[in-house]
Amino acid sequence: MSEKIRTLKTHNIVFLVIAAAAPLTVVSAGVTAAYATSGMPGVPLGYLLCGALVAFFSVGFCAMAKEIPNTAAFFSYVSAGLGKSHGLAASSLAIVSYTAMQIALYCLLGYTASSLFESIVGTYIHWAVWALIALSLVAFLGIKSADATSRILGVLLFLESCAIVFFCVLAIRNPADGLSIGTLSPSALIGTGTGTLLAFTIAGFMGIESSAMYSEEAINPEKTIPNATLISILIISGFYGFSSWSIAQSTGESQVVDSAQESGSDLFFNFIASQGYESIVPLIQLLLVTSLFAAVTAFHNSISRYLMALGREQVIWKNLGTTSENGAPVAASLFQSCFGLFAIATALLAQKLSGYDESFPSAIVFSWMSNAGGFGLVFLLLTTSVSVYFYFRKHKGLYPVFVTKVAPTIAIIGFGTMFVLILANFENLIGDAELWYLVFVIPTIILLCGVAGFVRGELLKRSHPHIYSNIGSGHPPGESRVQSRATAEPKNSQLVTSAQD
Repeated sequence: MSEKIRTLKTHNIVFLVIAAAAPLTVVSAGVTAAYATSGMPGVPLGYLLCGALVAFFSVGFCAMAKEIPNTAAFFSYVSAGLGKSHGLAASSLAIVSYTAMQIALYCLLGYTASSLFESIVGTYIHWAVWALIALSLVAFLGIKSADATSRILGVLLFLESCAIVFFCVLAIRNPADGLSIGTLSPSALIGTGTGTLLAFTIAGFMGIESSAMYSEEAINPEKTIPNATLISILIISGFYGFSSWSIAQSTGESQVVDSAQESGSDLFFNFIASQGYESIVPLIQLLLVTSLFAAVTAFHNSISRYLMALGREQVIWKNLGTTSENGAPVAASLFQSCFGLFAIATALLAQKLSGYDESFPSAIVFSWMSNAGGFGLVFLLLTTSVSVYFYFRKHKGLYPVFVTKVAPTIAIIGFGTMFVLILANFENLIGDAELWYLVFVIPTIILLCGVAGFVRGELLKRSHPHIYSNIGSGHPPGESRVQSRATAEPKNSQLVTSAQD
């Protein structure tokens, strides 16, 4: 990758990472859903605890980013730590999980934009039209450099952050029952709804790992990627923790669960209107649409880079591995845009065949796909933590014990617990008791995609050993270029290992 396309600085990557987290969407919809579904007031503490867990994960993750500066983070790291077939399993899980999140966001964006346009103008335009408009814009940005995209997302993030800060200031200045910190008490988090609450709060950090996907486009990636990752975690955990606490102040901590169950995502906008700012509510709702657009753009970039990395190593169609002069994965991006068109058309057809009303993209597609994507990504975080631990067992002495053993172990325990809790509470996440079978169907489909990736690796080992041996290298088969310690042991590491022996 030539130096001329290394244009991303720390703040550019922070914009891209936080965009995937969709702050205004999480605060206005995710936080209220966490309160309502879990029935517990400890949401602010949940965000802080999840932020701490992700921070532990990022310690080993960032060390791996220095060791293996490849675009497909999960794919490369798992390949280096657990084996090449396991790496392909991780890549399959990552692509499917990100794609599920992207489909969910396209449909929610279309539904939100349609509802907003009808409420303001009085004319109904089908949600699929808005989704296709968003898809077209995302496709255009997808063939541009990540630097250009990050600037646009930076503006959108600033505007939606201003809306959230505005709400928080109103809530603090006009608390329903006086300011309180009861939602930060451990007792507010412990109960029958703990698993459901944590499942919602960890979802707010989805996309945090995407920082490493820009390592080949970043200026000085050994510093830029770790800095961007840690900054993003601090901003997201602090922002979500404070915002969810502010929502509790706006209703009163004793009433926040009931208010969230009664009003849902309207709670956020209703409070602003009740304080005399009803005229700007449509503007903030418009920012909700741009928040979703920023998120779907960020996920599109992540998926495209995964496809590009796999194509470059000829694990899949090699033409997907081509890039433009500015480093953009053009072929992979266009392929992903075509798939997005297919997904929107399929969702529209499913709505027509089922006879479901116009809430279908929000109530069904977004609910099912976002839960599927979140489940897959938590499992990937767990698998990557295990890979980090085993990688540094093979490459000793490179970093302090806290980086190579302590932090990954904490992440393994934390994400392992999270994975079990999500499975145990998946019925609550679906939100419809009559669809109990989805508790088994959705996780099974996601995990089977990982199994398919593993099988693909084992078949390549037998039929195309030269491709198999190159998996995770970050370059085409046969190209003599050392990318990381995963593909060639440098002299300093050999000396360290020899000294320890």
